[in-house]
Amino acid sequence: MDVQDHRIRSLLRQANKVADSGKRAAAEQLYRQLLEENPNVAEAWFGLGQVLNDAAEQKAAYKKALTLKPDYAEAARALAELRGEPVPEWAEAPTEEEEEVPEEETAVPPPKPEPAAETAVTAVDQGAYELVCYRHPKRPTALRCYNCGKPICSSCAIKTPVGYSCPVCIREKEDIFFNATPIDYIIAPAIGLILSLIAGYLVARFSLRGSFFTYIIMFFVGGIVGRFIGQLSKQAIGRRRGRYLPQIMVLTLFLGTAVWLLPYILVGGFGSLILFLGPGIFLFVAGGALYAYMK
Repeated sequence: MDVQDHRIRSLLRQANKVADSGKRAAAEQLYRQLLEENPNVAEAWFGLGQVLNDAAEQKAAYKKALTLKPDYAEAARALAELRGEPVPEWAEAPTEEEEEVPEEETAVPPPKPEPAAETAVTAVDQGAYELVCYRHPKRPTALRCYNCGKPICSSCAIKTPVGYSCPVCIREKEDIFFNATPIDYIIAPAIGLILSLIAGYLVARFSLRGSFFTYIIMFFVGGIVGRFIGQLSKQAIGRRRGRYLPQIMVLTLFLGTAVWLLPYILVGGFGSLILFLGPGIFLFVAGGALYAYMK
């Protein structure tokens, strides 16, 4: 493996290890993740071909590996075997007889053992990239967030134009679009609650009759009311956006309507829930429109 980048080399080593353990689906995911980031790694294309089940995809992977590395013997052998063709002589695996060279026939001295210090460096290099996701400590990974540098697994990795990022960094970048002040979280819900109380009174007054025509009216009126409440509330806070404002505004809508429905529930109980179908339709449509407008 002549890959120079430490991160790519670590991810390739991890994918090979997973493939050797027989977890083909997980290994395929790691190989594809690696190739998506760096498609010029011949070893990754060969490894991908080894874990794929489709013969056509295997051939394409082996061909790509040979395109990137024409002298890749393992890929050439695998492609020839897949096609049912003779293995090229240059790609044939050496036999044991060819590998064993009698001591008396060679004048080349046996290789000297590497110094202990160099071996230690290699061991450190191999272990330094065995990481675990900082959000899922039981998941090993070779990915890091390009922004904060923390290790992340494939489930947490969010692809961006400049690399993979973690959910926390993505959330921090989104914060620049939310410019609502703390006072906005008081003004907007207050206006929304007042308007919701008015709308809730009218809904409770006219929609509990339970007629089919009433349900149709609640469906069309709900969207108009939800958008109207959103417009007035947003204008009052200078059209600023808050991350949690949509949820809070929908909650005020439900509260403003439930206040007027509560007496009917206390008097009639839950036995006549069909009467609340109209308010339910109103809250569903109006809540959706209000949430969408406040986002």
